Amino acid sequence: MVQAEDAIKLAVIEAFNEANILKRELARRHGKTENEARRILDPDHHSKLGQLQDAMQALGKTIVVSVLEAA
Repeated sequence: MVQAEDAIKLAVIEAFNEANILKRELARRHGKTENEARRILDPDHHSKLGQLQDAMQALGKTIVVSVLEAA
C-alpha cells in the first residue's frame, strides 16, 4: 500500500515528465523559484498537498481522490 502523499508526488513527477518541459518552465508556470520546483519533483523531499496541487494545476492536471470500502 502506498501513502496518499507519495502517490500524489509520483503523479506530479509523471505529469512533469509527460509535459516534456524544463524545471525552470514548471517554476515559471507555478510562480515559484526553480529550487522550489526541484524540491517538488524530488521524491525524497516532503511536499505539502497544496504545493502538489498547485504543481499539477501548472501542468494542466487535477488531482481526484476517491474513498473505497476496505476489503
